[in-house]
Amino acid sequence: MRAAHPNDGCNDPVEVAVIGGGLAGGLLALELAQLGLGVALIDGASSGTTPSHPCASHWSYGAIAPLAGGRWAQLQRRHGDLGWRRRCFRPIGPGAPLAGRFPLPCSRVDGGLLQHRLPQVLERLGVCQRFVRVARLQPPVGAGAPWRLQPSGGGEALEAWQVVLAAGPGCRALWPELPERLRVSWAGVLLLQPQGDGWPCGAAPAMRLPARFSRLALEARAPELRQEAWQVDPGLIPWGDRWLAGQISLVRPGLELGDPPDPALQERRLREALAPWLPPLAHWPGTFQQVPVSFCSDGQPLVGPVPGAPPGLWAFAGFSAAFTAVPGAAPALACAVHAAASLSSAPPG
Repeated sequence: MRAAHPNDGCNDPVEVAVIGGGLAGGLLALELAQLGLGVALIDGASSGTTPSHPCASHWSYGAIAPLAGGRWAQLQRRHGDLGWRRRCFRPIGPGAPLAGRFPLPCSRVDGGLLQHRLPQVLERLGVCQRFVRVARLQPPVGAGAPWRLQPSGGGEALEAWQVVLAAGPGCRALWPELPERLRVSWAGVLLLQPQGDGWPCGAAPAMRLPARFSRLALEARAPELRQEAWQVDPGLIPWGDRWLAGQISLVRPGLELGDPPDPALQERRLREALAPWLPPLAHWPGTFQQVPVSFCSDGQPLVGPVPGAPPGLWAFAGFSAAFTAVPGAAPALACAVHAAASLSSAPPG
C-alpha cells in the first residue's frame, strides 16, 4: 500500500515493525495500531516486489466467499470505504452449477480503492509508513535488546521490539529457516483493454469466477513436484475501467522464487486455456501481468511466532485466499503480538 505523503520519521525503536505493505501487512498494521501499539509498516522490495512486479494484492480478483464478508463490513463501518461491495457472479469452468446460467452471491474488494484508502487510514492511526527495502534482520544481541532491520544500501537501521514478516514471497529471504510448507508461485492475469465495439462478453459483462479454483490442488502438490507445473483458472472481473481475465499459476520444485517465467509463453498458455470458456479472450487486446505469490502447501497460512526463532519474530504469510482469510486472522495475531509486547522489555509507550 502506498500513501501519498509517507511518514518516514519513525522513532526508534518502535514497538512493532511489520515488513510487507500488501494486504496482509496493511490490515495487520491496522489491527495493531487499534490496540495502541506503535507500528512501523515497512513497504519495499523486501515484500517480494519490484517496480515491474507490484504486490500480489494489486492484481488479485479480490473475491470473497459469500459468508466471509462480515469482517470487511465491520472494517468499513469503522474506517470508511475500503472498496468492499456485495456482488453477484456467474460461476465458470469445471463444476459450474447449471452451466453458470444463474448468478450467485459473493462480495468483492476493489483493490485499487483499497490501495488508495488504507494508507490514509493507517496514517490517521499514527502508523509510520516507511518505503525502504529491508536487506537483513539481526536478532536481539542480548536480554532486553530489540531486533534490528538493516535497510538495503546502508543507512540507519530500524529497531523494533517485535517484527512481523508479512512480505509474502520475500519472507524467506529475510528468514531462511521458515517452515518448508511456505512456498512461492508465479501468478499471471490478462489486463484487458476496452475496444470501440465493446467488451468480449457484451457492453457490461457479468463478473465471472471459477466454480472451483484448480490452483489450490496445484499448491497442495508443490512438495512432490520434480518439474514446474502450471494451471489456469478462468475468470473475468472489473478492474477500474478495465477488466482482469483468467489466472495462470506456475509452481516450481523447491523453495526458491527464481526468475520470472517467460511472459510470452505464460500469456499464450493462459489465452489458450481461456478460449473454451470465453472464446473472444483468445485474441482480445490486453497486457499480461505476473507477480510472485506466497502460499502454504497444506492450505494453512503461517500465522504466529516463527518456529525456532528468537522471541519477537512473527509470520503472517502464505494465504491462498487472502481477501477472505486475512481480515479474520489479523485481529487474532495482533492480540498475540500485543500480549508479547506487553511482556517484553520495551519501555512503556
